[in-house]
Amino acid sequence: MISRACGDSNKHNRCGKGPIFAQIRQAIPLAKSLLFCPDMCYLIIVSRPKGQDSISATKNHLEPIPLGACLDGKYHVQSLLGRGSMGLVYLATDASLQREVAIKVLLPRYAADERVAKRFRLEAVSMAAVRAENVVQIFAFGDYEGHPYFVMEYVPGYTVGNLIENANNHGEQLYLDVVIGILKQVCRGLEAVHARGIVHRDIKPANMLIGPRFRVAITDFGLVETIRSSAERDLAGTPLYLAPEIIRRQEISAELRFSSDIYALGISSYEMLTGQVPFDGESIKEILRRHLKEDPKPLSDFRSDLPPGVQDVVLHALSKEPGDRPRLGMDFIDALVAARDAASGAPYQRLGGPRVLIVDDDPETRTIFRTAIKVGFPDTSVVEATDGVQGLDLAKTTKPDLMFVDLNMPGMNGLELVASLRADESTHEMELVVVSSNLDTEACRLLGSLGVTTFLAKPVELSQLVDVVRSALKRR
Repeated sequence: MISRACGDSNKHNRCGKGPIFAQIRQAIPLAKSLLFCPDMCYLIIVSRPKGQDSISATKNHLEPIPLGACLDGKYHVQSLLGRGSMGLVYLATDASLQREVAIKVLLPRYAADERVAKRFRLEAVSMAAVRAENVVQIFAFGDYEGHPYFVMEYVPGYTVGNLIENANNHGEQLYLDVVIGILKQVCRGLEAVHARGIVHRDIKPANMLIGPRFRVAITDFGLVETIRSSAERDLAGTPLYLAPEIIRRQEISAELRFSSDIYALGISSYEMLTGQVPFDGESIKEILRRHLKEDPKPLSDFRSDLPPGVQDVVLHALSKEPGDRPRLGMDFIDALVAARDAASGAPYQRLGGPRVLIVDDDPETRTIFRTAIKVGFPDTSVVEATDGVQGLDLAKTTKPDLMFVDLNMPGMNGLELVASLRADESTHEMELVVVSSNLDTEACRLLGSLGVTTFLAKPVELSQLVDVVRSALKRR
């Protein structure tokens, strides 16, 4: 993604040569040399090891651990998951505990740089210091034939960055409830990180992993600092998410150190809601200047369905001065939820017996389901929705005991509706049954990762429908 920041994706810029890096050095005169990762993960000032005039890119350097290798007598390396700017991530099996893990290894050419190697160890130590559901966990640190590595939790799934990219590719925008569901978990993770006196410094959608049952976890602690570290801050991070005080290399008090993460959280929220970052440009220098000098465009320029209060909360997090932003991530998300709820009215108060919600655009299917449920379970209330958006609203207001979701609806389809429900705390545990005339393997796999275990194929047999309802109401 370097082309997004640089406006130039040619091979010279990718390998650290060419005009874009001259602009960076002009913008940052203190840099002895610069590392800029090919996927635009980091802009970081480093010192190249003595005697190393160029960066080697041999296969040996790119793959420091061979597939099939066994680390520490129990971690069996299975495959390569991804390549970053300074290392690789492998999928491995922990033979002792019979689980999959991820192993991150530092590339040799950077292991030779004392500062980079120190950061790599600090990343492991920082991750190990935080124990929270919404932070990727670390299990071990080691060395394989001179290649430092650490073993961490493997989170199968995708990143929030992938989610945004997919929406953009389809000309769509993420629903507000999905975004809030993601941000609630990110903010809980940040709260745990900050409680340990750690500033993440690289909060962005690409570092937010979405795993099974829509669990979101923060990863990549490669640029962390502690509030006990020097007040002078390195210019390190992803340019699109850098806070103004970091760009200015501003000395700030310990209590305001976390504010740079809040700014990055605001940028990420803006990107989730609009599909683009507020400060982009043809060069790194231009991006940094815009962070410092320009105000972001209102969210209402990109979509008209957001409550005005939501825009105010996001822009508040993007204040130029660290002291003007929300102090904590939970302050930010609480304000965002309040803005949404203020626009939708007071929450529904649940009364009466069991309730079933049917979400299907086909009136005949709704009639069949409603009739069967009312005949078989007379005390049960049946609520109906004709599309995914209406279904999402009714799920949050009526709190059904069981919800039938048609997979192939226009607009918000069944998969998107399920993801939205799992992303919201108020509907996260709701029992769902997906109904479709075309249940393919991939859809079942994705829905399974979101906790859906019951599927009905159209045309639905009434006896099967009644059995599903009976089982669900017994668990009520």
